[in-house]
Amino acid sequence: MPAVSAVLLALSYPPLHLLVPPFVGLVPFLLWVHALPGGAEGRRAAVRGSITFGAIHFGIVCYWILVALIWFTPLAILAFLAALFGLIGIAVLFGWILHRAVHGVRAPLWLALPVAWVAAEWTRAHLPSTIAFPWLDLGTSLTGFPRLVGIAELVGSRGVSFWIALVNGLLAVVVLRVRERRPWVPTAAVAAVVIALPMGWGVWRADNLPMREAAIVTVVQPNIPEHIKLDARAGIDSTYASLVRLLPTVYPGGQDLIVLPEVTLRIFPEAEMHQGFLQPLMQWARFARTPILLGALGYDGDLAGTFTPYNSAFVLDSLGLWDYRYDKRYLVPFVERVPLIPPAWFGNLQYFGGFGVGQEWPMVSAAGTDYGVLICYESSYPQGARNFRRAGADVLLNITNDAWYGREPLYARTTALWQHPAHMVMRAIENRMGVARAANTGISMFIDPVGHEEEVTTLFEADIRSARVMTTDLTTFYTRFGDLVGTGAALAALILVLASVRLPAPEGSLDPSARKV
Repeated sequence: MPAVSAVLLALSYPPLHLLVPPFVGLVPFLLWVHALPGGAEGRRAAVRGSITFGAIHFGIVCYWILVALIWFTPLAILAFLAALFGLIGIAVLFGWILHRAVHGVRAPLWLALPVAWVAAEWTRAHLPSTIAFPWLDLGTSLTGFPRLVGIAELVGSRGVSFWIALVNGLLAVVVLRVRERRPWVPTAAVAAVVIALPMGWGVWRADNLPMREAAIVTVVQPNIPEHIKLDARAGIDSTYASLVRLLPTVYPGGQDLIVLPEVTLRIFPEAEMHQGFLQPLMQWARFARTPILLGALGYDGDLAGTFTPYNSAFVLDSLGLWDYRYDKRYLVPFVERVPLIPPAWFGNLQYFGGFGVGQEWPMVSAAGTDYGVLICYESSYPQGARNFRRAGADVLLNITNDAWYGREPLYARTTALWQHPAHMVMRAIENRMGVARAANTGISMFIDPVGHEEEVTTLFEADIRSARVMTTDLTTFYTRFGDLVGTGAALAALILVLASVRLPAPEGSLDPSARKV
């Protein structure tokens, strides 16, 4: 039963974007936990089943960690195993909390499931250092149907997770009542209402959301394979060769900002010895009469001695660099920063695992529009987009290098190429703001405040797209108050666990008819 749930939930996520599996995927797992005995014996069984669930589910969803990185280093095996073991630990936490809630304090199934699931998601996203891994919470599974998840502007992505898990819990109760020949129609009716009301409100909201044009933005997709980018000189030459073909096609003065992807050039733009590499971009900015935002490397310290590199974003025009630098704040575990290990330990390997963590949330202001910048993996963190929106950003820019997630041949592509951009759909809905995404090898696109994707590029093809980015003047409930549902679920789970410890369930099986369902 845990294995069935693991596979069903895995089918929910991009690129498949199936609508039904998210709402039924946890039902087998919940029915299985309900049938377990109480006490220590049941908890041990719950842990074993949760290990099975976590290994299969996260193994399917996050297999790309191994497949994508093995091209570059055998250490990918260790990175994948470390990530998988950590995620299995989160699954064990979920199963353990659920068993405690169901058998320890006899919490209703329909309530115990969403509390335990969202508490585990919240924990996964708030672990210390770069151990945190908020990638693909359950709410993100429905980003293929953005009109149906409009409630994210009220409760955020983890609130959508709570709603989906709540539906799973109600459907499990229906199954139990049918099996036990008890009245089930009222519960089924409640489940139908719980499904329909948020969906209906989301559709209504999408049709009536007041939007306005924020800016005309051009995103550039150079399409430089990662094995070329890792050779700094070859990467720069290949990037400029691609930009020579793409950038002259822009209409001079026809856009407010041109956006290039993460680490467009593997240089330190602020260092005098590297500023010569910016001259072609300055000439293009002069031709386009438009500032250009690009990813490159920032640093603190002395490049000739001890320094800390940053994954950063810069803006330049025909006169040179602006007084702007955004340093990435949420770093990719193991690749950009190895968890819990001081970066200084890496010495000459500081470009792997030793990047610095940014401290500020500076915005780009161009042609009367304020932009917040999220670099790559930061799209999976709801708080980053929310911080920019609270500071007054009109548009989110996501610059990324998804060449890490696969290569052009079909067999070398991974699901991460579709999973990653799904996060920005949820960020657009949560904050009701427009998004422009520039990805080195794709997928580049624009997203409106309803979550609709526009001008979507093809993977592994050099491309350039321009669009009118829409936004709103709303400050959503989620933007204003944050992740109340996730925090509330974590606190509720803690209370349930403490209550189950104070009042332990008797050993042995509980009479199913005595359980609250």
